[in-house]
Amino acid sequence: MTLVSPRATRALLIALVAAAAIVSGALAAPGDAKAARGMELAIQDDGLFLQGRKGWGGERAFDYIRSLGVTRIRVNLLWAYTMGPSQYGARKKPKQIYYQFGQVDELIDRAAKNGIRVHLSLTGPAPRWANARRAATPKAWYKPNAREFGLWSDVVAKHFAGRVDRYSIWNEPNWKTWLGPLKAAPSIYRGMYSRAYKAIKAADPRAKVLIGETSPYSRPGFSTAPLAFLRAVTCVDRNYKRVRSCTKLKADGYAHHPYDFSHAPAFQYPGDDNVTIGTLGRLTRALDRLSRSGALRFAGGGRMPLYLTEYGYFASGHRALPKNVRSRYLKQAYSIALKNSRVKSQLQYLLVSPPRGSRASFFDLGLASTSGKRNVGYTALQSWYRGNRGKVKRPGAAITLPPAPPQPVG
Repeated sequence: MTLVSPRATRALLIALVAAAAIVSGALAAPGDAKAARGMELAIQDDGLFLQGRKGWGGERAFDYIRSLGVTRIRVNLLWAYTMGPSQYGARKKPKQIYYQFGQVDELIDRAAKNGIRVHLSLTGPAPRWANARRAATPKAWYKPNAREFGLWSDVVAKHFAGRVDRYSIWNEPNWKTWLGPLKAAPSIYRGMYSRAYKAIKAADPRAKVLIGETSPYSRPGFSTAPLAFLRAVTCVDRNYKRVRSCTKLKADGYAHHPYDFSHAPAFQYPGDDNVTIGTLGRLTRALDRLSRSGALRFAGGGRMPLYLTEYGYFASGHRALPKNVRSRYLKQAYSIALKNSRVKSQLQYLLVSPPRGSRASFFDLGLASTSGKRNVGYTALQSWYRGNRGKVKRPGAAITLPPAPPQPVG
């Protein structure tokens, strides 16, 4: 993620995090009950790891997450903001685009020194010249141009080849303010995903590409239930029978955000097409049916793995649970993920609470205060990790990566 003005970058990132935050199994299905040995523990906090926070210099943040067993950092790479304002704000595509991936390059190197890899989620907003309304960002979620997104994905994959080993395509495409309009979103997403998958695999065949990144449940006027969205993307009906000819898709895994802020993790959230941490079986069964139909298959053969790429509970605000409840629920949720053999990664969204008064402060899932004081969420996950060290991946020695190439011009 890269911007000309750090101040502008921070404001735009906060606005996008706030927009995503508004959104946001059955017990494991048969065959999912074996412990997922080597499950990855992950974290995302773009404001901290990309922009930095006062008092969090040096290796402090990495010391905190290594104590939680984190081996992966997810980052939203925002399409428009990988170029300067005069370029992403132009009505006509510039003849030359000067991409700026410097902040991400720096994070990749810092993470590698701590034995941690980076996962890039390629997402909007789209540049002004690449959305149907020619809207200025950050409202450029309306009908982004799939061809242009594929070309950008090619630039990204070539730049980060050998340094990033996992990508996912578009954050919460079933949520209106990330991709719209809702009715057209599945077909738009199918076009973007298929082009991005092809571009990434051509540039770096070893890199994994995840489909989905879906939010957990339907909210009328704002989001489509994830399984209804997935069926529309893959052109099948409620019985998972193909209803029309469209692109058959492959993926290296399905990424999902199984939030449920109000209930115990094992709660059977209503609605057959909704998928929370307690109803992951709905998703695995759907993916198995899609695989049998040929509409969506695991590129490695066999059953599609799951990557739970956002999760957490509110640490402040009216949606915050009592401390002892929050602590217990986090441990229970992580245990549900671990017991499901399809789950390869479980991610905590936010390490540090957003600053008070900021536009993102209402979506506080942080494990520590801005000053660094650990809360019950941190203590719970640290305790859980220590009790399951033999069943999950653990941070290791520094990772050797090729050096970052020059910033691309396209």
